[in-house]
Amino acid sequence: MKDGFTTLGEWSETTDTAAGIILIDQHDRLLMQLRDINDRTAGPGLWSIFGGQVEPGETLHRAAIREFAEETGLTVSEDQLTPLGRAVSARGTGLYAFTVKMPVDPRDIRLGEGAGFAFLTPAQIETLPLMPAAGQIIAHYFTLCDASD
Repeated sequence: MKDGFTTLGEWSETTDTAAGIILIDQHDRLLMQLRDINDRTAGPGLWSIFGGQVEPGETLHRAAIREFAEETGLTVSEDQLTPLGRAVSARGTGLYAFTVKMPVDPRDIRLGEGAGFAFLTPAQIETLPLMPAAGQIIAHYFTLCDASD
């Protein structure tokens, strides 16, 4: 465990660092992003969490909050973030994921990046093609949920 993040899968040297947020709504659904389909997007057409690159001098918390706001229009505070897990993407990016539990009305989301979004149950997520690193982190989240039941 590093700084509260459980290491998932093989952790090796990373080329970049990214931070993201898994929002859990009032119905215990996860807010997920459908990735754009183009040559510039990692994981085109796959589902993932909202997040992105950590800028120079930026903390993981600040990067996650900034990216989440840019991509969803939703504001969260640092004290709402709970470290969850970290995994390495196929491109060598180290993805650090936080969770946030808060009520959200889908009409409040202003999609700033991605082809779409959805609030999804575990059963729905199991049927979707996920970006591998995000899939590892989400599976870890569900394992923790099962353990607390």
